[in-house]
Amino acid sequence: MEQIQDIKFSVEPKLADDGIKVRVATFSVSEVTKRRSKEFQKMIDVVIEKLNIAEMLKSPIFEEYKKFYKVVEMEGLPPAEHLLKLIEKSGMLPNINKVVDCYNIISAETMLSIGAHDLANINGNIQFRYTDGTEKYTPLGKNETEKVAKGEYACLDDEKILCRMDLKQCDETKVGGDTKNFIVYVQGNSATSDEYVLEGLQKVCNNIEIFCNATYRII
Repeated sequence: MEQIQDIKFSVEPKLADDGIKVRVATFSVSEVTKRRSKEFQKMIDVVIEKLNIAEMLKSPIFEEYKKFYKVVEMEGLPPAEHLLKLIEKSGMLPNINKVVDCYNIISAETMLSIGAHDLANINGNIQFRYTDGTEKYTPLGKNETEKVAKGEYACLDDEKILCRMDLKQCDETKVGGDTKNFIVYVQGNSATSDEYVLEGLQKVCNNIEIFCNATYRII
């Protein structure tokens, strides 16, 4: 596996004061595939069987995420809420790729927002902060940049937005078949404790280590 670059992350003090909590880990993996082993699928099935989705959808965690969306009039559901509704409808976890599936099942279980980005396309360190409206952002699946409103919060590197709020990932850093090194961040809010966020990240790390044969480091 390739050597992971030294990378740091920070959370703007005002954003932290407003309740956003973030923990990050870096990973190295030999291959990212869509194939699920029997053991991985069994783990997913066990978690889904235990979900009380009707009650979870009432969680204040989701309401706290939505407060940030309302400020800038951004539409959308928190990722974990959207995921739980998909599971409720189909009875299954969507199969994106093994890395994404590893953290999506933890997102469904914990109601935390979780994202991943390919380190090969990250420039410099990572920061979580409020936007000033001048940042560069290319939506997932598109080639042209899109204007970002002032006052959103975002995950950024030194050159671009990696994810707007916890909702909209950029195209350049998506994790796919060519990914070797990547980061995963788990994001909480004022309805979650620091310990809860760290526990969520550790669950993700354990999943990716076991089911993707990856190595990791929490930073």
